[in-house]
Amino acid sequence: MRFFIVVIILTCILALAATIGAIVVGSQSFEGIVVDKPYEAGLAWDEERRNQESLGWLVVLQNATYKTGKNDLVIMVRDKNGALLSDAVVSVVVSRPSTRAFDRTYRMVVQPDGRYRTEIDLPLYGNWGVIIDVSRKKEHTSFNKVISADQDKQ
Repeated sequence: MRFFIVVIILTCILALAATIGAIVVGSQSFEGIVVDKPYEAGLAWDEERRNQESLGWLVVLQNATYKTGKNDLVIMVRDKNGALLSDAVVSVVVSRPSTRAFDRTYRMVVQPDGRYRTEIDLPLYGNWGVIIDVSRKKEHTSFNKVISADQDKQ
């Protein structure tokens, strides 16, 4: 009987230590609010979706795979008729979902074939958010994509 009581006490102590450890690690690694004004951000997101629908633009990522380190990011932007939109200004923000420490903005350069290209840096493996801003004349919209970087096995 005494053995079971000792096992239960040890199990409770281990569970309490694991919980405290998780709280300490979590509080040290979380940066706080993900979105400064979530309600307003939600309204802006809805408006952006309506704007995308009215413009009819489509963004397609050409790269199928990414690795940690330097990568070429190539996209095609098509108008509502399916024609390449090669006279736009395109920039991308690459960010890590869990932290703002790796957020980077890149300006894309239009290529002779009408696609847009830039070199991005993905220092860590895993998922990355890509926000693609497209502007042409007085029209503007943003597209959100998710890419994943595999570890570079050199």
